[in-house]
Amino acid sequence: MNKIKALFIKCFDTVNNGLTKFTKKESAKTVITSLWCALLGLFIGFIILLFINPSNAFDGMAATLKNFFIFSNSGTRLYYFGSTLAKTAPLIVMSLSILFGYKCGLFNIGASGQYTIAFVVILFAGLVGNLPWYLVMLLAMIAGAAYAVITGLLKVFFNVSEVISGIMLNCIALYLGNGLCQSNTTVWDASHGESFKITQGSQAFLPNIGLDKLFAGNTVVSIGIIFALIAVIVIFVVLKKTTFGYEIQTIGLNPEAAKYAGINKVKAIILSTIICGALAGLSASLSAQNGFNSWQLSSTVVSAGFDGISSAFLGGLNPIAVVFSSYFITHITDGGSVITDLGFAPQVANIITASIIYLSGFSAFIKQYISDKDLMREQKLLCRGNNKKEDK
Repeated sequence: MNKIKALFIKCFDTVNNGLTKFTKKESAKTVITSLWCALLGLFIGFIILLFINPSNAFDGMAATLKNFFIFSNSGTRLYYFGSTLAKTAPLIVMSLSILFGYKCGLFNIGASGQYTIAFVVILFAGLVGNLPWYLVMLLAMIAGAAYAVITGLLKVFFNVSEVISGIMLNCIALYLGNGLCQSNTTVWDASHGESFKITQGSQAFLPNIGLDKLFAGNTVVSIGIIFALIAVIVIFVVLKKTTFGYEIQTIGLNPEAAKYAGINKVKAIILSTIICGALAGLSASLSAQNGFNSWQLSSTVVSAGFDGISSAFLGGLNPIAVVFSSYFITHITDGGSVITDLGFAPQVANIITASIIYLSGFSAFIKQYISDKDLMREQKLLCRGNNKKEDK
């Protein structure tokens, strides 16, 4: 009996020790935190569905989670899966824009304005200028970077909070976009009250290099996905493997330490805002040049930048993780569009996403809770080890 008890305790200690080592890793904490946020967000969404229509709540949540899997035909599923992937690409890049700024201690709330300016440039370059797709993309990135650097200059030379200047620049971009698009008949479709889309056949449309054949002829599946993944790799390498990446993260974590280490804070912040803006411009390119979106008159700022904030924080501000968090958010949002037949508004998916965003704000508390549990587990193991020594 004592041997069985000793074996049981040994197995328990092995599992407990392994769990402690696993949860000590920052990447493991990020994954656990993100999963908790996602699951709690889905639970809140389910409760809302119960209040709206109890009889269809389970079916509504299932349809939201299934998204394209609700289609019985495999070709149709593959087609809509391609659309979800194509919509994920701009969100991935926008998440990188938010993430990169945050690493430097900047909250890039002006990402929506940078996206807007780039979007307008894309419409004029593609529809009026009829430029090839690569030049349109380059101009979009330059436009986003140029608009973002205004925030950086105000920050370093006049100590203006990037949050305040970013919000103001968002509004300026919005109404500037409204005015410019309406002023040109080549860009503006007056009969529908929105701009024309960049469609297949236009030089500005992103090429699909045969990727459409993998997704049942879905032409929106383009090299945009490849560009998004390249951006992830580049940002990951810059942050993890370069001196510049180390410098901006040092500034973000401890500006005073960075100062005493001789890091040029002015240069780092300006370069960071340029990179953030270029990424926001690339996000607009992957959205507009796929023919997804048109410019529509609105009195509210586009949500692209705010969606990027949710994805970046759900991904734990990790360049690799935002690929999965961006896909998850896009999957849920697309899934929400198929539940109208069950008596639900598609905005329910936005409520679920918003809940996840809100819960992501508590990620630091969840990580601290995991760290505290690890400490308690280590203390128990230490006490058990000391007791064994005393028994001997």
